[in-house]
Amino acid sequence: MSQSVISYQSGPFATVSMGLPGDHEGKTATRVFFVRGADRIALIDSGLYGGLPALEQAFDELGIDRGDLDLLLLTHEHMDHVGNNGWLKAETGCMILGHPGRADRVADNMLNAKAIVHAFPEGEQFDLNAEYLDWMGPTEGPIDEFIRDGELIDLGGGVVLETVEVLGHSMAEVGFFEHSTRTLVIADPLLPPFNPVLYLYEDPNVMRATFDKIENFLTERDVQAVLFAHDEVKNASETKELVDDCRRRVDQVERSMTTHIKANPGITFAELRDKCCDDQDMVREWRALVSIDASLKDFAAKGLARKEGDGWYYVG
Repeated sequence: MSQSVISYQSGPFATVSMGLPGDHEGKTATRVFFVRGADRIALIDSGLYGGLPALEQAFDELGIDRGDLDLLLLTHEHMDHVGNNGWLKAETGCMILGHPGRADRVADNMLNAKAIVHAFPEGEQFDLNAEYLDWMGPTEGPIDEFIRDGELIDLGGGVVLETVEVLGHSMAEVGFFEHSTRTLVIADPLLPPFNPVLYLYEDPNVMRATFDKIENFLTERDVQAVLFAHDEVKNASETKELVDDCRRRVDQVERSMTTHIKANPGITFAELRDKCCDDQDMVREWRALVSIDASLKDFAAKGLARKEGDGWYYVG
């Protein structure tokens, strides 16, 4: 008998783990989550295309007929969370729900890849296929219905999922809070410390506000368990420790940026990315460009740095 792909099971939840290739191999996985109510079955995220065999096996292990999947709930648009959307839509006929902010990217794999991997000229040397297009299946699964912060999804039998906006890593990211078990499911707003790439955020201020929101949510809702896309299940206390570590890592990115802009007047965007990645022993890749760009814009808005030509100078 093949090894189980179910890494966690409690109450209405069953977690399916899918290993990640490339720079992430052996370091982290992505996870998707079945949630079973009395009336409907939902899957949170579809994972990456290379994990499709695990997803197929999970249906069999859990005794779920494919046609019984009612809902696919998306946390956000990134490739390792929407990779099997098209397959699931064709196989199950499920309704796909997600945040409206990045619906265009969910509906178009090439747009999805170009909008983040090739967001800047300095990223155009990165192959769109490696660790992006090849993590998504050949057919897309567009969002059928939009969900927003605070909306409830009733699966029956007291199993109710509340949509919780957790913006910053993606500006269209949501998590889900299950009321009966007080379980919070989030994908990428809190990235594990063993992640091999620089912390990915699209806006440092929004990212920090989300850290605060999650920390407060844990207390206010008496959260008992937190399920993550790239980390093991944690209790509220352990999650608060992770929140603090995530704050530290975002702060560390910006401290590195400040140090290198001061020490190297006229430093270019790509040079700054490389130095910041090297400071944390992270991979020099496209995700880092997103974070560095976000903080450079914030520095400029606050009058701490300015751009002249292709170079950046410290002002503060």
